[in-house]
Amino acid sequence: MNIQKAMRVRSELKAAAVKLNLMLDNVDYNLTFENQPADEAALAEKRGEKLKKLDGLSYGEAVRKLFAITDACLSLNTALEAVNRKGHELLFKETAVKSKLLYVERLLEKEREIKAVSTESRVDYENTDAKGNFRRTDVTVYGYPMLDDSVLGTGLVQMKKQLNKELEKIRDEIAAFNATRQVNWEMPEDLL
Repeated sequence: MNIQKAMRVRSELKAAAVKLNLMLDNVDYNLTFENQPADEAALAEKRGEKLKKLDGLSYGEAVRKLFAITDACLSLNTALEAVNRKGHELLFKETAVKSKLLYVERLLEKEREIKAVSTESRVDYENTDAKGNFRRTDVTVYGYPMLDDSVLGTGLVQMKKQLNKELEKIRDEIAAFNATRQVNWEMPEDLL
């Protein structure tokens, strides 16, 4: 089966384990016999009873099935991990590119706020007017971004386009990887 199907099966197995656990929690664990102690035959018979609350399984069968599902999850996870090493590398690459892209987008927002030339009114603490108040003067301010194109080897807009292309390529690789890699695992009978 491919990775996508294996992940779906794993999810179904986990859901089955949760359901079985809940059913087991709702069944009384205590066997009682009135007026006299039980002999081994009576105990075995009572323990082997098929219970409606356990979908027609005995308590012991339900516990064995829960353990079998847990073991199946373990073997499936191990098989998935063996195949999915390359997939993890792709996910790590995707995370790194997304992080870079997010930062470039923040820098672009900051650059949009920069005014190339602006005039600001400032207080001149060295000169006063006739009343003794500090004078206000207009100052021409020239704004520049902290980074230039040499830092990343290209402008931020071009870098954003480049990172978006890289991200799309990685996502295509992940989709192709998940759809084509085969997991060497067979579902045990009667688990789902």
